[in-house]
Amino acid sequence: MKSFNLKEGIFWVGAIDYNPPIFGPSLSKGTTYNSYLISDEKTALIDTVKHGFTQELVSRISDAIDISKIDYIVIGNYQMDHTGSLPFLMKRAKNAKIVTTEGSKKAIEKYHGGQWEFEIVSDGDLINLGRTTLLFREFKLNDCDLLLTYSVENKILFSGDLFSQHIATTERTDIDIKNLESDALSYFVNYLTTLSKLPSFKDVKILAPNHGAVWIKDAKNIIQKYEDWIKRESKNKAIIIYGSTWRGTEKMAYAIADGIGSVGTEIEVINYENSNLEDILVKVFESKSIVIGCPSSNYGVPFELYKILYSLKQLNLNNRLLMLFSCYHFKESPIPLLLGLTSDLGFELFESPLEIQYMPDEEEIGICFELGRKIGEKTKSNKSK
Repeated sequence: MKSFNLKEGIFWVGAIDYNPPIFGPSLSKGTTYNSYLISDEKTALIDTVKHGFTQELVSRISDAIDISKIDYIVIGNYQMDHTGSLPFLMKRAKNAKIVTTEGSKKAIEKYHGGQWEFEIVSDGDLINLGRTTLLFREFKLNDCDLLLTYSVENKILFSGDLFSQHIATTERTDIDIKNLESDALSYFVNYLTTLSKLPSFKDVKILAPNHGAVWIKDAKNIIQKYEDWIKRESKNKAIIIYGSTWRGTEKMAYAIADGIGSVGTEIEVINYENSNLEDILVKVFESKSIVIGCPSSNYGVPFELYKILYSLKQLNLNNRLLMLFSCYHFKESPIPLLLGLTSDLGFELFESPLEIQYMPDEEEIGICFELGRKIGEKTKSNKSK
């Protein structure tokens, strides 16, 4: 297999996984395990690949250099999708030192049990490869200690999970891939919402993440997008998320959507029973108003909706409007329970929840439309902070 030349002496030597096991959300498009080779007077490999893809890694490295000549293997992310092939690689690169943090060294030894030589680095440390200087930054994300690597002369940031996308593609850079920003947003929403700030690097021209394509054309743009996403900024848009047993809740959802759309507000309607959680979270993240419709359930609130609400809590969103409605056929409405489940989301409740028993009649459909019109107007006027 062939390596991909990112820049003189710098190669992508990773692996493409078209059908990955579900080790995390947002994997419907597959993924890549990115590994980068810097060939200079000394040679450094930045991260390895998941176990099972070792032969791809070895083949691509061998296309660029003699694998035994690797001097350093930099482990920025010790998790198994990036270190799974390390034991096999170390048998071929016998003289290589593993460059990582003290905390990651413990994880690597626990995962793999190898008796290898380590070079421990910390924030601000440098390694000189000849014409290339590597600057290291420690970065904590989701309680994991990560090591970011910056090639000073080339202005390339090997950015770990930051700026990643879960996509399986033979195209290696954003120059050849359309709509990459949406895949980056999906990754951010599903993995990185604990992020409160980006690491500081003065001049970055290329972003080389752990997964997906390398940012060359839009590196500055995606950095700015991350700054916006960290602020949890939203669009003037409303989303309706609902489930329905006998179409009563669905009729309410459609009437509310008509009302929202009647004032020119962008609206999206999602039946959560037919949609995956990862996509729902992305659409909620972008929306200023969230409308949730709950049908009858033997458990008060359907399990699928419990999962959505739990995941929404992890997004730490603010300055969002929330509206609740239900068409129920049991004796008691699920709305009181739903109010309890949504109380700690940090959303502003828009008016009292709308509850209809059995099936909405023509008058009640009109009430739904009017409520939709009101939240549509409120969505347009409610400015995000």
